[in-house]
Amino acid sequence: MIRRIVLLLFFLSISHGQWQEINQPSIGTVSIIMADGNELFTATNQAQVFTSINQADSWEILADTMNTQPYGVDLLFKKGDAVFFTQNIGVGPYNYVCLSGFAGWGPWQELPHQSSALTSMVANDSLIFTLLNGIYISSDMGETWTEIPEPPSTGYIRLNLATNNYLYVSHGCQVYRTADLGQTWEDITGILDDEGFASPYSCSTVLAMATHGDKLIISMYWGGGLGKLFVSDDYGTSWTVLNEFPIDHSVNAIVSKNNVLYVGTASTVSGVYYTSDLIAWIDYSVGLESYDRSISQLIATDEFLYKIGSTINSHKIPLPQLDINRETLLPFEFTLYQNYPNPFNPTTTLKYNLPEDALVNITINDMMGRVVKTMVNTQQNAGFKSVRWNATNDKGSPVSAGLYLYTIEAGQFRQTKKMVLLK
Repeated sequence: MIRRIVLLLFFLSISHGQWQEINQPSIGTVSIIMADGNELFTATNQAQVFTSINQADSWEILADTMNTQPYGVDLLFKKGDAVFFTQNIGVGPYNYVCLSGFAGWGPWQELPHQSSALTSMVANDSLIFTLLNGIYISSDMGETWTEIPEPPSTGYIRLNLATNNYLYVSHGCQVYRTADLGQTWEDITGILDDEGFASPYSCSTVLAMATHGDKLIISMYWGGGLGKLFVSDDYGTSWTVLNEFPIDHSVNAIVSKNNVLYVGTASTVSGVYYTSDLIAWIDYSVGLESYDRSISQLIATDEFLYKIGSTINSHKIPLPQLDINRETLLPFEFTLYQNYPNPFNPTTTLKYNLPEDALVNITINDMMGRVVKTMVNTQQNAGFKSVRWNATNDKGSPVSAGLYLYTIEAGQFRQTKKMVLLK
C-alpha cells in the first residue's frame, strides 16, 4: 500500500508540467539555443545572438548588434567565457567569437578562419574541435587552430562528441573514435549499421550522440523517418540496442540532465520522451500540437527543458520532479504501440502502457473478425508492458501468413492496430 501511494504521488508530481511557447528576441526568431546553467543563449534567423537570464521570458542582445547578413545560422556554441557564432549565407565574414570579461560580453571578433562557415563544434574540458575542410583543434578559445592531419575517412566527416577520453566522429553510419587527437583512429561502428530495419531501409547517418552518466547514447537514422537508439557502457567498444524505446521514429536530439535522459524525435506523431533507467520511457509531449512535435534541438537548464522544432515556435516545460524514493516510472496515458518488427516472421512484440491498474484484455483477430489468440486476459498493475506473439493460435498451432488485427481493452480504453505476418 505504501509503495502504491509513493507511485501515485510521483505520477501527480510529473503530470503538472505544461509546455509553453517562449518569447522571441527583438530581432528574428529563435534558431539555435544553448544553455550554461540557467543562462540561455540563442542565435536567431536574422543572424543575431541574444542571452536570457530569466528562462526566456525576455532577451538581451549579446555584446552588440553584429553587422551580418540577415540570414540563418550554422553554429552557436559556448565554451567557458567564449560564445562562437557562424552565419551560413552571404560573402563573409562568417565566423565570430565573443568573450566575456570584467566589463561583460563583447565585442564580437572575427575568427582567423573565414574561407567558409564552421558547421559544428564539440569540446571537452580543455579543447575545442571544429570542422573547416578538415578537423581542427584549439586550446586557446579559438585564437589559433591546428589541423588533425589524418581524418579517419575521406568525404564528409561529422563531429559527434568530445569527452576527456575520446573524440567521436562519423562518416555516414561509420563511427570512429580517437584517444590521441587523431594520431590513430578506431572504427567502433559494430552493430550500429546493421541492427535496424529490413530492406528497403538501410543505415544512413548518425543523428545525435551524448553522454548519460557513464554511458554513451547514439541515434542512427535508417531512412523513411525510422531510427534506432543504442547505448554503450564501455566508451563505444560495444553497443546495445535500446529496444525498450517505444517508437521507431528517428531521434534528432539527445540531452541528459540530473540522471534523466531526454530525446526528441523527428516525427509529428511522437515528440519528446524521457527515462531515468533506459527501460521505462515517459511521453513528455502532452500539450504540444502535432506540428510542434518534430524536434530539431533539446536543451536542459537547471529548471526547464527547451525544444526547437520545424516551426518558428519554440517551447519550454519544467523538468519533471522525480521522487528519489520511487521504484518505477508510470506512463501518463493508455497507449498501444505498433508491433515490432512489422512485418514479422515468426515472432513480434506488442508494447502497451497502463497509467493505472486495470483489467487488461489483448486479442489477435483475423480479417474476418475471428479471435485467433488471446494474449492477455488478467488484472495488471500500472506500468510499461509488452507481450510476444509467436504466430500461433489458442491451440498452439501455427497460423497462416496475412494481415491480423490486435486489440487492447483496459478500463475505458480500447484501441486496435494492424500487423502483417510473412512466411
